[in-house]
Amino acid sequence: MSEQEEITRVYTVPLSRAWITARHRRTRRAVNILREFAEHHMKSSEIKIDTELNEELWKRGITKPPRRITVKMEKDEDGVVTISLPKESKKTPEITPVAKQEETIAPAPTQPVAPETPAPTATPAKAATPQKRRPKKSAK
Repeated sequence: MSEQEEITRVYTVPLSRAWITARHRRTRRAVNILREFAEHHMKSSEIKIDTELNEELWKRGITKPPRRITVKMEKDEDGVVTISLPKESKKTPEITPVAKQEETIAPAPTQPVAPETPAPTATPAKAATPQKRRPKKSAK
């Protein structure tokens, strides 16, 4: 194993131990936990953290780092580990030609549809019943 090759791995790093420390040191501690995790799992002491990952850690300030974060670790031939956010490719649904035809077949409404308003209900008229009144207390 004298010849080293590039190694790429994706990890979910638990950062909850950072919440044990003092409030004004939490995100700094989370960065150190991330470095320790990378040293342990990638077997290298040279660790570089990508700026996007650093901004993600510091996004909510020094007192509220994330509890866990998913990262991609790459170890190059020189033994330098670069930690970055994984680039996730979000798949968008492709429109097939059949779906396009269905969209063109359905006519678009020409006038905007007004939202239904509830019909006013008739309130019953108050009956002319005398109300009982309390007798006034006389001031002495």
